[in-house]
Amino acid sequence: MIIPIRCWSCAKPIGHLWEDFKNRVAKGEDRKKVLDELNIDRYCCRAMMLGQIDLIDTVAEFKKN
Repeated sequence: MIIPIRCWSCAKPIGHLWEDFKNRVAKGEDRKKVLDELNIDRYCCRAMMLGQIDLIDTVAEFKKN
């Protein structure tokens, strides 16, 4: 859905880095290199970024009546 503002494990702010990460990976950059350059060092934060699936468009198709 939407990337959390903070990592669930260590509480480091990571939400502001999501758009930059997503755009750079979409352009073809290596994910490891992008995470290193964004200073996302902890494995918990890396898992949050790599495990994120953008489902907002899929969820938006279903309206609550």
